[in-house]
Amino acid sequence: MYDILNVYLENGLRVVMHRIPNARTIACGVWVRQGSKHEDEASSGLSHLLEHLMINTDNNMNSKLQQLMGEVTSEGVLYNAGTTKESTSFFFTGLSDSLGNCIKTLASIVIDNNTFAHGLVENEKKVVTQEAISFYSSFNQIKERVSQALWGDIGVGKIIVGNIENIKKAEICSLEKIVQESYTPENSVIVVIGEINYQDTLKLIEDNFSRWEDRKTRQYNEVVDSEPGIYFNKGSGGKSTVISIGFRTPGYMSKNRVYIDVVAKILGDTSLESRMAKEIRVKRGLAYNLGAFASFYENRGTFAFTSVCAKESVEEVIKVAIEEFNKAKYEGFTQAEMDRAKRVLKTSRLLELGDITSQLKFIGKFVSYGHLYSLEQELRNIEKVELEMLNKAAEDIIKEMNLSLAVIGECDIDTLVPHLKIS
Repeated sequence: MYDILNVYLENGLRVVMHRIPNARTIACGVWVRQGSKHEDEASSGLSHLLEHLMINTDNNMNSKLQQLMGEVTSEGVLYNAGTTKESTSFFFTGLSDSLGNCIKTLASIVIDNNTFAHGLVENEKKVVTQEAISFYSSFNQIKERVSQALWGDIGVGKIIVGNIENIKKAEICSLEKIVQESYTPENSVIVVIGEINYQDTLKLIEDNFSRWEDRKTRQYNEVVDSEPGIYFNKGSGGKSTVISIGFRTPGYMSKNRVYIDVVAKILGDTSLESRMAKEIRVKRGLAYNLGAFASFYENRGTFAFTSVCAKESVEEVIKVAIEEFNKAKYEGFTQAEMDRAKRVLKTSRLLELGDITSQLKFIGKFVSYGHLYSLEQELRNIEKVELEMLNKAAEDIIKEMNLSLAVIGECDIDTLVPHLKIS
């Protein structure tokens, strides 16, 4: 048996608590609906920069946070933060008796950090710039590039680390504007999980978060390109090229999401048992690094196959991958393939279920979309996947009108386009 309690403070802050009997640790975090998809050309990259500043204890404008962070870390608490396309989060994991200080510290991060010292901003701009340069010079950017090709350089297509020049030129007033307009109670949610008492935990949250001013939140209307496109970056002339063939999918709350996860495992699980690995790596030796992934956002998602290969092999890899997508669409999968993929997914989810921080992140992402959902429910939905519906989901997703291509490295892009046919 598991339960999730959902309440609201008077200032509009949503509070979600998930009691886990016999848990020896607690985890808590705040999700703010401010990510790269909420940025325009002038502010691209500032959500990520702001995340760094919000959790930085060297901000002399918030001496209270310095004290609180010192206290929680002395208690052995682990903390981190992250920026995605749709939110910025700050979270803590520690022993059960550290919950009070963790909640106090979270409140100080999102409420008291409303301005920043000049020296801190200039230093953090250098750090974030280096992070962005590293990202853009690596093949790791391919997942974001295929989403950009699918949805355009707007909304969920925007790159999380953003525009390097914007980061370098960022002014304190621009960062303060984001805090004022997006870091509001009604635009945020706090999640607490562990062996907790609901009444006591709610009292802690009220004592620390009720002072958060109930301000108006900026308005946002999501926009994407009407049709998928192609992203191509010739790169620096290295010997390897990375490619990704992607398809548009529904969003996180779609009933087909779990089916798409299963399809991704069958086609491109990183083990040698997946269809793509057998055809591209084992039979033909065309690539070593390859796999499929599914990324879901609130209203839309990305399902894609990715491979790093020699530049001479790019065209052949594309041809084989498209053949496998066509087979999946028109011939479907076997019961054995589906059963194996379901077991792989269940193993991954059970590992997450055993890690309290992973549980927190899972619940936090769903709650930031306005839904209550747990890993226990995810396991039930994986178990209920049936072959007929799985094949129908593949048929619905794998369509030429949904397809995009992203390439980083040397190749003749004009020779690849004719192969991108879902017959």
